[in-house]
Amino acid sequence: MSDTAVTHLKRETGGPRIGIVGCGAVGELHRDRMLAEGVDIVAISDPDADSLSRMAARLPRRPQLFRSELDLLAAGVVDAVVLCTPHGHHAIQANHALDANVHVLVEKPFVTSTAAGSALVAKATERGLALFVAYTRRSRGHARFLQIAAHRIAPLHRIAITRAQPWFQTHRRTWRIHGGEGGGFLLDAGASMLDLLLTLIPESIHEVDAVLERPNGVEVDVRGSVRLTFSGGVRVELSLIGDATEKIEQFQLYGEHGTAGWLLREDAPHQLYLRPPGGPSEIGDPATHRTLSPDAAFVAALRSGRSFGSDTARDLYDAASAIPVVALIERIQAEAVWK
Repeated sequence: MSDTAVTHLKRETGGPRIGIVGCGAVGELHRDRMLAEGVDIVAISDPDADSLSRMAARLPRRPQLFRSELDLLAAGVVDAVVLCTPHGHHAIQANHALDANVHVLVEKPFVTSTAAGSALVAKATERGLALFVAYTRRSRGHARFLQIAAHRIAPLHRIAITRAQPWFQTHRRTWRIHGGEGGGFLLDAGASMLDLLLTLIPESIHEVDAVLERPNGVEVDVRGSVRLTFSGGVRVELSLIGDATEKIEQFQLYGEHGTAGWLLREDAPHQLYLRPPGGPSEIGDPATHRTLSPDAAFVAALRSGRSFGSDTARDLYDAASAIPVVALIERIQAEAVWK
């Protein structure tokens, strides 16, 4: 594949030519998002024949089908791939794609080790290839509202975060319950909370105090209690409940000049607000703060024809920005008390 074919993908051609690696539920989400951008999904891969057939049947034009990403890449038919596979496979699959001179969008949390992630970022930069990570919450209005609110009520003193859902009940027979596949609730669902947290507090973390629970002999963490102390003194409490009976997502910020928060429950209206001292509360509208999704930003960046080398500005979803999240998860896992 020539450099021109890779880096100069104009909107009028319908490019880039996309390959989806992993045809499960997450792959179907990316399929829909990519189709909404008007791209051509020309190839898909999955070791499961039924998953391949389902995905192929739901595309407007039948793609080429492959049983592995290596076969897909060897065919030379794609400009970019979207990796929707178990977390533990991301590093080697992304490396294969970069070796094939193909751009990559990886599902969050990116990879499972800082060393692997750093090596991939370096390789992508050297080759001038896009390497993005799909931290979808970065595009969502509530996260961007909280980033603005954090500045307005600064300095922050405390942050309380909750992520609860019937994750174990839903995934108990999938790869997410196996450590070798990159499973566990912290890595799968907690990563998004930590990603947002690190955008709110641009400081190093002084102390980690964590308990991760593997109930009933499960191989990976299903529940967690994490306390973080940042170098500037901000304290954070993160509660992770992967076997809850409902979905709850909450971020509560306490600052010298007010409070701000986000609460989402599956059967109730969302709550998004900022309240200065003495009030009144300002109600946030997530729709007014949204930006491009990872898939849309990835396609737009490729269609721009620009370089992705060391001399260009980082993108919102650039994989380099995911390294601190991976590093923090590694630290939590290493320093936690496991029960």
